[in-house]
Amino acid sequence: MIIVLVGIVIAFSIILFFALEQWHKSHQLNQRIAQYSQFKKQPFQWQSLLQVLPVTDKDRQELGLLLLRAGFRQPEAIFILIALKLLSLIIFPTLILLFHEGGFSLSLLTKCTLAGLIGSMGAEWWLKIRANHNREKMRAATPDAVDLMVICAESGLHLDNILQRVGEEISDWSAQLSEELLFTCAQLAMGLARPDALNNLAKRIDTEEFNHLVSALIQSDRYGTPLVKTLKELAQDIRRIRTLTTEERIGKVPAMMSLPLMIFVLFPLVILLAGPSMVSLIRSLQGM
Repeated sequence: MIIVLVGIVIAFSIILFFALEQWHKSHQLNQRIAQYSQFKKQPFQWQSLLQVLPVTDKDRQELGLLLLRAGFRQPEAIFILIALKLLSLIIFPTLILLFHEGGFSLSLLTKCTLAGLIGSMGAEWWLKIRANHNREKMRAATPDAVDLMVICAESGLHLDNILQRVGEEISDWSAQLSEELLFTCAQLAMGLARPDALNNLAKRIDTEEFNHLVSALIQSDRYGTPLVKTLKELAQDIRRIRTLTTEERIGKVPAMMSLPLMIFVLFPLVILLAGPSMVSLIRSLQGM
């Protein structure tokens, strides 16, 4: 009797296991069909939340572009940024009011206003610093990336394959530029027009060198000009622009050093030279 009951339990467990596994597969299939179906596509929840926030479409586009330049591609990143700005605009003045002792005054109003502005703009300032840092890194890696594009073009690769290959090769020493190139390849694979994808790449990187590169690639793709010749000339131009930029920065060094020299060298020198004379003058005046 016990053996029969154990056999029944085992058989029931096996049947239940296969039934649950079949239901799980069917449920996953239904989820994938609902996800990719054009008729049952649900609106993105962050987009509906963005409509509630008091932000204009122009500000959303600018903040979204800033997030892309800073390296944040998540769809909910813009909602988090806007919510953080609005919360900081409320929380920082509230903290000032909580720790303030005394009544209401003009100085309190000024402190609350400054705290709200600083708290609201703090995240955006940090994103701009991060975006500038990424831009400088990608600018430094652009000449070598263009040289790799020349090698790939000479080997007979198409433009899409060139971007894919270069993006994979430079991932070790320029992760930011590699990510941008691979993201452009993903946009092209999804069916976005090549000029639009390249223009988006230029907007995200936002450097003079890459603007020239994108213009040359679009022109080569549109009019059929030789890609190898275009990339070789562009590589020379980019290195020339980089040399001119370096020379310009070097030329600004004397002007930038003038103020520290005046503060830390000229003033102490004046004090050392005029100090004894001033002390003697003061003593002579006191003796009179």
